[in-house]
Amino acid sequence: MKTSAKVAKHRLNFCLEKDRIQSAVFKEREVGNRSAGPDGFKRGVIFDSPRSQSNIARTATFDRAMTLSAVFACHKILAETVASLPIEMFTFDKSRNRTQVFDHELIKLLRNKPNDHQTCIEFKETLMLNLINGNAYVRKYYWHKELIQLEVINNGVVTPKLNDRGKVEYHVSYFNGKKEVLTTKEIWHIKLFGNGLVGMSPLAYGARTIGIGLATDDKVGKIMENGAKPHGYLSTDPKVRLKKEQRDGLREEFTDMIYGDEFFLPVLEGGLTFNKMSLTPEDIELLENRRFTVEEICRFYGVPSVLVNDTNGSTTWGSGITELVDAFYRFGLRHYFERIEESIRLNLIERIDWDKYEFEFKIKDLLRASIKDRVEINSKRIINGQSTINEIRREEGDPVKENGDQLLVAANLVPLDRLIQTPQGNVNETK
Repeated sequence: MKTSAKVAKHRLNFCLEKDRIQSAVFKEREVGNRSAGPDGFKRGVIFDSPRSQSNIARTATFDRAMTLSAVFACHKILAETVASLPIEMFTFDKSRNRTQVFDHELIKLLRNKPNDHQTCIEFKETLMLNLINGNAYVRKYYWHKELIQLEVINNGVVTPKLNDRGKVEYHVSYFNGKKEVLTTKEIWHIKLFGNGLVGMSPLAYGARTIGIGLATDDKVGKIMENGAKPHGYLSTDPKVRLKKEQRDGLREEFTDMIYGDEFFLPVLEGGLTFNKMSLTPEDIELLENRRFTVEEICRFYGVPSVLVNDTNGSTTWGSGITELVDAFYRFGLRHYFERIEESIRLNLIERIDWDKYEFEFKIKDLLRASIKDRVEINSKRIINGQSTINEIRREEGDPVKENGDQLLVAANLVPLDRLIQTPQGNVNETK
């Protein structure tokens, strides 16, 4: 008992010292605007977006930004691709041999219904929709010590803050007016790259580019709304001086020439002349701006523009699709997979089991080649003794065969002297 008490006291002192050091580190780190607490440590809001932006053509809120086809398509392909792949759980033995786990309560929760109103795919789509924009916050619900539900909280209502001890708190303001402060024990926080405490939002940092796209769409809409009629002014003989009533009458009568029905036929009389003064779509290069905006948005989200159906320039579909998907996995998707996998391991299971389990997305389905290529690759795996016939059949969804669990190796190459010394060239006979 004395030994246990000493160990517990040592652990308590270690945790207190760790908190003190961590608080001192946060004291020197500038993240957002903070004021000093009573103990001198800095505290305050942690920001995931630039604090000031100017010269934005249109305000790029999430709902407004999603009206741009490029933004919507980037969110859709990232969210649906990650959500469509199942999460697998593995454990290790003493020899570091890995075995898939099916009966753990956490993997049952993740692969079935993480909460009462969402399937696992719907849950992962909602998770990704938030994570794509920098941070995903998931509320953890427990029954005693067992995790029973996971529910994504809209990251727009969550404000991370540092308390006086340098610990992160999550201040949640729900739409019904309810507010609560949650800790890391109640919130599962997944973040993109950033300052280490919150992830940087591509939507916030790309607001200027997205705003240009929104402004361009608005301009196209206004042009098409009035039948692409040009703006301009009426002029007459310089010697003629119109009275105010005459000018107002002309404005009222000829307003339809600019804003009215496209079949309106104006009649100019008394030496009146219409002079165009607005720029045409060609003058302001609307089409080029729209193409450029698509490329810029795809850069912010890390999605190849061809995957959002950008057919500008030479297409990379056809023979290049395999290389495209492989590159998209490596540079556009892999960091999402690894962030979520590691975050599950470190936030949803007990610390004592961190080195016992690991999680992986089943990406083989994403990187599957054509039937012809798969047959050739599988054949080589069997011949080289890398996989058994039944392992290949399970991957392809075929029923296993009897005696198909043995590794095979090609034996058509034998030493020449053995072939000569063997009677009648029978390599199966020993000398």
